[in-house]
Amino acid sequence: MLTIFSSNKITSYIILVAITIIIIATFVFWGIGPKDQPNEAIVAQINNERIYLEEFWRTYDNEYKRLSETGAKKEDIEKLQLKDRALNLLIDRVVLLIAAQKAGVTVTEKDLQDAIINTPYFQKDGAFDKEVYTRALRLNRMTPQSFENMVREDLIINKMSRLAGETVELSSEDLQILDSLSSGNRDQLINVFRSSKADFYVKAYIEGLKKQLDIKINRDLIS
Repeated sequence: MLTIFSSNKITSYIILVAITIIIIATFVFWGIGPKDQPNEAIVAQINNERIYLEEFWRTYDNEYKRLSETGAKKEDIEKLQLKDRALNLLIDRVVLLIAAQKAGVTVTEKDLQDAIINTPYFQKDGAFDKEVYTRALRLNRMTPQSFENMVREDLIINKMSRLAGETVELSSEDLQILDSLSSGNRDQLINVFRSSKADFYVKAYIEGLKKQLDIKINRDLIS
């Protein structure tokens, strides 16, 4: 199954690039974990996995802030169908996690531990500080278990991305195009081209999976 899933930039759907960024983004992105205090209002359900209204609005707000920080004007942001964008981000995340479970993609406890202790956000004087960690979680009204579950999910998706990225191959036609464009930076162009091609395949992969899943959306909650 993973041979048809190709992505080097899964962050275009969910918060992934490098482990440190993933974890910090997760921390900021999720805020109050739905597994701590689930909101009964369910905006979407993918098989047995639920997306709560609180998650949706938090994702929406973060997307809005992110776009605002890039200099986008309010009227331009409002044209981007941000509600649909936020909902799709959350659905794609769940779809990928379901795919990872079916594919048997997991991370070890050591992977999880290393990722957290090496996060600068939780360090003091260059080293992991448990007090800083627990205080940060407490301020965000999260338990270590809920936060670590979220980090584990991000690591699983990142692992799928790395595994799938290795399968991306450029065709002879692709290479001919690159040769015609190359002016001494062929390797760089190959990386850009492969990454772009991977984005196309990962989107197709996700959309294909959605057709196999039972997805219910309550749009009345976000209209």
